[in-house]
Amino acid sequence: MIAWAMVRHRFASFAGTFVAIALGVAVVAGSVTLYLSSRPQPPERYRASPVMVQAPSVGTNNYGEPEIRSWTPAELTTISATLRQDPRITAAIPDPFFYVQRQGSEDPGSAQLDGHSWSSAALGGYRLTAGAAPAKKGEVVVGTLPGSTTGAEVTPGGTIRVLTSIGPETWTVSGTTDGPGYYVTGGDALARASGVRAMGLLVQGDQAQVAGAAQTLLGASGTVRAGPDRAALEPAAVTRIRWLGGQLLIAMVTLGTFATVFVVASTCALTAAQRRRELGLLRAGGATPGQVRRMMYAETALIALLAGLTGAPLGAALAPLLAGPMTDLGLEPAGFEATWQPLAAGGAVLLGLVVALAGVAVAARRASRVPPLAALRDAAAETRSMTPSRWILGLLSVALGAALLVAMPSMDTNVKTTAGMGAAMLLLTAGALLAPVVIGPLVRLVTGPWRGSATGMVVREGTLTGVRRVASTAAPVLVTVGMTVLLTGMVATIDEASGIDEAAKIPAGTVLAPHGTPGLSEAAVRAQTGSSRLGTRVLVEHGTAVTGEDATGVDGAPVTLTPEAAKRLGASAGSPISLRLADGTVTSVEVLKVDAHAAAPVVLPRELVRRHDPDALTGVVMLSGEPRAAAGARALTAGDYARELVAEEGDLVDLFLWVLIGLTAGYTAIAVSNTLLMATAARRPEFRALRLAGAGLGHVLRVTTAEALLATFVGALLGGAVGGFSLTGVRAAVEQELGVQVALHLPWSAAIGVTALCALLAVIATAVPVLRRTELAR
Repeated sequence: MIAWAMVRHRFASFAGTFVAIALGVAVVAGSVTLYLSSRPQPPERYRASPVMVQAPSVGTNNYGEPEIRSWTPAELTTISATLRQDPRITAAIPDPFFYVQRQGSEDPGSAQLDGHSWSSAALGGYRLTAGAAPAKKGEVVVGTLPGSTTGAEVTPGGTIRVLTSIGPETWTVSGTTDGPGYYVTGGDALARASGVRAMGLLVQGDQAQVAGAAQTLLGASGTVRAGPDRAALEPAAVTRIRWLGGQLLIAMVTLGTFATVFVVASTCALTAAQRRRELGLLRAGGATPGQVRRMMYAETALIALLAGLTGAPLGAALAPLLAGPMTDLGLEPAGFEATWQPLAAGGAVLLGLVVALAGVAVAARRASRVPPLAALRDAAAETRSMTPSRWILGLLSVALGAALLVAMPSMDTNVKTTAGMGAAMLLLTAGALLAPVVIGPLVRLVTGPWRGSATGMVVREGTLTGVRRVASTAAPVLVTVGMTVLLTGMVATIDEASGIDEAAKIPAGTVLAPHGTPGLSEAAVRAQTGSSRLGTRVLVEHGTAVTGEDATGVDGAPVTLTPEAAKRLGASAGSPISLRLADGTVTSVEVLKVDAHAAAPVVLPRELVRRHDPDALTGVVMLSGEPRAAAGARALTAGDYARELVAEEGDLVDLFLWVLIGLTAGYTAIAVSNTLLMATAARRPEFRALRLAGAGLGHVLRVTTAEALLATFVGALLGGAVGGFSLTGVRAAVEQELGVQVALHLPWSAAIGVTALCALLAVIATAVPVLRRTELAR
């Protein structure tokens, strides 16, 4: 019986550590499985072309991706002739693609990639299922894949109404195919596309050898990609979708790891404190500090290994179930599937082991210093709640977190959010480490009015003599409340700032905006009275400087650069610059103006952009007259349009927010429940003494409930303070970027909600072991 009781007690001590590590490993294994499964893939439309040629790269863009220029028509002719010198290459087929959408349908996200030349259907192995290939402009072969809306109810000889960058068009269906999209004649596709950046090769013989020979023939005219390397041809729009999903997965891994360290550290610290007498006996029996440390490391490593072997398969099994929802939410491209990734499972188990050992390190070091005389002590009072190492680490975390917040306004926009999260994690760590310093004064302040009552006195003295226990309970609450305040407040603050920024960009009272389409056609724009911008991408060269820049076309605008673009190029007003436009054409223009308020890094006459980027779409028209009806467009007030833009991003941000808060709350539930279950179970002699002194079961429950609520209050107060302080840094960074005042949003309702949840968990966790003690029930 005694042995079984010891085993049961030891299991209860490690149960929370086991569950926390298992959950952390499951989160990491599932997230990394999804992340590795989401690596770029060769486009499906190139499945029958094992060797592809990509246009030359000219540096990298703003996202760190290769900047690919288009081939000119003359270059395409030369490249095709060059490749045909190798008899193993049976065909070299360019793949121009363009925007086309069935009129009246919603863009599923692929409309800008759905138009192709009929010859490129061979690259995907697509065949005619009825009718004939298109023979002239205005004829089209329509894809009829199951579930596709493109070819719904179409038959050869009929007509379909579509939207293109030109405007509404009526096409004659010459045939249907078993592939997705719309296929027109080669000449028509080339005239509609914004250049050609890929060419597929149909080859005979060894593909690797053919690819090597083709690269030798082409030299610097293109990059040959074979097999999996064709993933580099994945469209940028699809890659950006994968990037969004990747950010959520990375955030989950980071937060999961951080929370696991917190839970393991607090649990191990409490376990070591409760085993002080046991460790003292070991020391009295001759155990060295090193042996005590190794014992604790071995115990934690064993628990972590078992938890990892439980959590990794669980995470890997859940990952495929999350693939569908992530695709539906626009975080992964259509057709995404989670596949088995051994590296994810193995790495998650290893990470769980490392995190567990990191969490137990401080507790093991402290436990190894327990003096042998501790075995003779029976007092419940703690010796020292704050050690020199705890002071040093706590103050260092405060300094580093504050320094990050101060530096945020001067950081690059892309790293400000990461810096804010890092600062918050450092400050939360500091709050947990320094919590014992403020627990005493807070407890005295809160319990002052009830000091005269018996329950108040017991709660007050029990809490003050168990500061470390209270700190261990408060730590996970601190993390949850702090992260909730920071994340929800940051989203609300940025939402308001985004609304201010978007509204400032739209001086007009009414705008014409896309409706179910990725942009406005030229016909929709020309039907209105107002101004608009036609976005494109250009390669700019001046002297030895070459850079890719976002550009916009504006009616009657002079060639203009922003000061930043002018600095990158070393250009100024009056400088001649060379432009390589979307279709690959190179032209020379003179910079007429350098303007800090320019609509884009490079501003060009709209006619020039339209002529060389026939597939470009307009984002919005600032109306100066009454709106006129146009396909794929609708009129909105400027305010409504700005709110819709913010809301589109806000929905995605809200998803990120609630996933991360839910993950944090899950860890808190484990940590609070485990810590209080352990602490309450270990106080059995104390509760027996209360019963012998005349306290009933109700009195004991009131004491434990009050202590649990007090610990929750301390954690929520510290967490709210850290979250609010971190928010001030975020607001300062946003204000500095926009140059306007932004209100600080403190999410009181969210903070109160998670605090109430933590309080409920704490009360339940303390009541369960009390009610299970039969000697208390008598």
